[in-house]
Amino acid sequence: MTNVNWERWARATGIGFVVLFVVAFAIYGNPPKVNGSATDIVSFFDGHRGRVLTSMIIFGIAFLLLLWFIGTIANILREAGEGRIAATTIAAGGAFVGIQAVCGAIAGGLALNIAGIGDEGIVRALNTLLSTGQVISAYPLALIILFVSTGLSRAQIITADWHRYLGLLASVLVLLYGTTWATTGFWSATGGYLWIMIVAFIGWTLITSWLLYARATAEVPGRVAVPTT
Repeated sequence: MTNVNWERWARATGIGFVVLFVVAFAIYGNPPKVNGSATDIVSFFDGHRGRVLTSMIIFGIAFLLLLWFIGTIANILREAGEGRIAATTIAAGGAFVGIQAVCGAIAGGLALNIAGIGDEGIVRALNTLLSTGQVISAYPLALIILFVSTGLSRAQIITADWHRYLGLLASVLVLLYGTTWATTGFWSATGGYLWIMIVAFIGWTLITSWLLYARATAEVPGRVAVPTT
C-alpha cells in the first residue's frame, strides 16, 4: 500500500508543476519584448526586482517537480518495455530543464543587479538571449510530449485514443514556437503565440498527470477503477 501511494503521488507531480508554474508566471508578470528598449528592460527587471526573484524561486521548485514527473513517466515506460522511449524522454527532459535553468539564471541576474548597473548593450543582449533560449527549449519539450504520448499509448498505460491525438497536437503547437524568430509581432518569442504554446504545454501536462494518477488510484485494492478512456 505504501509503494502504491508513493507511486500515486509521483504521478501527480505533473499537476503540482502546473500549479506552481502558473503561480510563478503570474508573479513574474509581462516581460519586456525581445526587441525591447533598454529603458523597458531595466524598468521591468530592476523596477520589479523582488517580484522577479520570487518567481524564480517558485519556477525552480516547479521544474524540480517536472523533473520528478518526467522521471516517473520514464520509469513507467521502462517497466512496460519501452526502454528506448524512456531513455529519450529523460534526455529530452534534462535538456529542456537545463535550458530553463540557464534562462532563469539570466532573468535572476538581470533582476539582482545587472539591469541596474549594466550598460544598455549588455542589458539588451541578455534580454534577447533570455527570449531566444525559451525558443530553443521548444524542441526538446515537443519531443517529450510526442514520445511520452506515443509511449504511454503503445504500452497501454493510457488507452484513450484522444490522449494520443492530444499529445500529437500539443507537440506540434510547442514545436511551432521554435520558429518564432520574428523581432516583433505575434510570431516573435514574446508575441502572442507564446500563450498558445504555454496553454498546449501545461494543458497536456495536467491531463497526462491526472490520467496517470487516476490509473494508479484504480490499482489500489478495494477501490473502484477509474477509467482512462
